Amino acid sequence: MIQQHNAERLTEASDVYLAVGRITRLLRRAGDTSLSPGSAAALGTLVRCGPMRLGDLAAAERVTAPTMSRIVTQLEKGGYIRRAPDPIDGRAHVLSATAPAQDMVNGITSARIQRFAEALDKLPDDERRILATTLTRVVDLLDG
Repeated sequence: MIQQHNAERLTEASDVYLAVGRITRLLRRAGDTSLSPGSAAALGTLVRCGPMRLGDLAAAERVTAPTMSRIVTQLEKGGYIRRAPDPIDGRAHVLSATAPAQDMVNGITSARIQRFAEALDKLPDDERRILATTLTRVVDLLDG
């Protein structure tokens, strides 16, 4: 009985995991860009959170500093971000999104959110509220 319960629990977890991945891939098609998912995520974080140091951006994206350094180099070459001396520590730099990059991210985000909202609109109100509450709780549990 315990083995059956565990197998059912893992099947449910697998189903939800695969569904979330599929939702993410489907939404990425809305407002498609040439940026890799890691670059798009890092740029999105800079747009949402504002200027920050490379180490802080790496921590926010949960990647190593060398990985973020490679991402930042590509974003800088593409004209998506700029570096400025850190006013507190002149040896460090603060990264910020350029105005065109901010417009691009906001446009992509809007297209993705709009597509997602259209799908959610087809759910009954109670299911939509339960989904939002439950997914937010799962994110909190995974992040904690």
